[in-house]
Amino acid sequence: MFADLTKLLKWNEAHLCQQNKDLTLQKDENGSTPLHFAATRTICEQILDANPDALYQPDHAGFFAIHVAASVGAFMNVDMFIKKYPGSAGLRDAKGRTFLHIAVDKKALQIIRNSCRNLSLSWIMNMVDNDGNTALHLAVQDGSLQMFCALLANPQVNLNLPNNRGETPLDIANYKIPKAGLFYNLVIRRFILFACMVRTTDILGSLIISFYLFLLLQNSESQISRTLRIVGAMQGVRREDHYEDNKTLKLKRDESKELEVLKDSTGTLCIGSVLITTVTFGTTFAAPGGYIADDHNNGGSPILARRFAFDAFIMYNTFAFILSVMATIGLMYSGSPLVNPRSRQIHLGIAYYLVSVSLNCLATAFALGAYVVLAPVAQKTAVFTCVLTFVVTVYTNVELIWRRLLLLPPLCRRKGLIWALRYSALVIIFNMLMDYWPLLFIIDWTMFLHIGPKIQVPAPAPAPAPLA
Repeated sequence: MFADLTKLLKWNEAHLCQQNKDLTLQKDENGSTPLHFAATRTICEQILDANPDALYQPDHAGFFAIHVAASVGAFMNVDMFIKKYPGSAGLRDAKGRTFLHIAVDKKALQIIRNSCRNLSLSWIMNMVDNDGNTALHLAVQDGSLQMFCALLANPQVNLNLPNNRGETPLDIANYKIPKAGLFYNLVIRRFILFACMVRTTDILGSLIISFYLFLLLQNSESQISRTLRIVGAMQGVRREDHYEDNKTLKLKRDESKELEVLKDSTGTLCIGSVLITTVTFGTTFAAPGGYIADDHNNGGSPILARRFAFDAFIMYNTFAFILSVMATIGLMYSGSPLVNPRSRQIHLGIAYYLVSVSLNCLATAFALGAYVVLAPVAQKTAVFTCVLTFVVTVYTNVELIWRRLLLLPPLCRRKGLIWALRYSALVIIFNMLMDYWPLLFIIDWTMFLHIGPKIQVPAPAPAPAPLA
């Protein structure tokens, strides 16, 4: 069909037959023109050149050809429409949405990025639909960090426009943070207040705050809310109690679904936690290098004991065992219906953190165990094994680093390059310290034992000689 239409259009260019030209404006029962059907295909440009008026013909749902192309992610055709006819960028459907609203709704990331980089489209960045929502409102509502960063990187995007309900993007971002979960900012405020009240335990309070801030930074919705606050976004003018009431109603509707997710998450995480506990328990009594024979001095002791790498191996393995046991206990609480739902979520979040740290300790213990056995005979293989195992510990922070890289360009546009680099580096370092603190602590402790003052241990008394 499209091949025949292409031939007809080429013939029309030569003969300029008005009747054939009008074919491009013919509509079917849904109000769709040939350009609506071709909006996602390469023939689109030829139909548009034959009759540019087809670009401004809506179907019965108010969709123009540019909306159709945006809905399926046909970014090349969208760019072609805008380049040839810039006014088409402002076309709205029956719901008042531009092609940018449609792209956000359908998660067409490439179209959003191309549009935000095109300075000639600045005039549509803050256009609103019938509900008063800009594209930024919809991106925040979706919780997509990629779409949010693409829009935030355009300095022409207004961060403080309210929709018809009086909600700014920051209001929607706060609304998206689960109140009953671990990432709700009220929990952070309560623990900060607790740390301020207990003056004699400032260190403990700081650790608690750091732990909950660490959990806060793991959530995409919280990242969006925090970034909006950093770049100076404002909340709408409305009563806070009405805002909380709306959140409470939503949470009541989602409570059963959240409990089901909680149950599934607990079962999955418990398998990993118990597996780590089993592996580390067995490794403690099957030390690498073997044991001294019973008929020798210190019989039954590990042969490689008192070596730096071996002592560090035992410490990392012990930390992995202790943390995984604690996580298992927390998962027992999180999976029990006898415990309050909010407490179950807190136990699950703590268990998730403990399992991730114990995995880092287990991977490090494996690397040191392999090193202490291989180093005397295969130094290069031992070093390569340690370096390769380090990939496991880095993988736990891949998502964090990816998110910081996404947020870096918009923060550079809004706050400056130096500020954005310094802030991103501090966030990454803080999160890595939360993940890797046992690794640093054990290295320091092992070095203290081996480099610090030696404790003289008296040699055992020789056995008495047998009587003649």
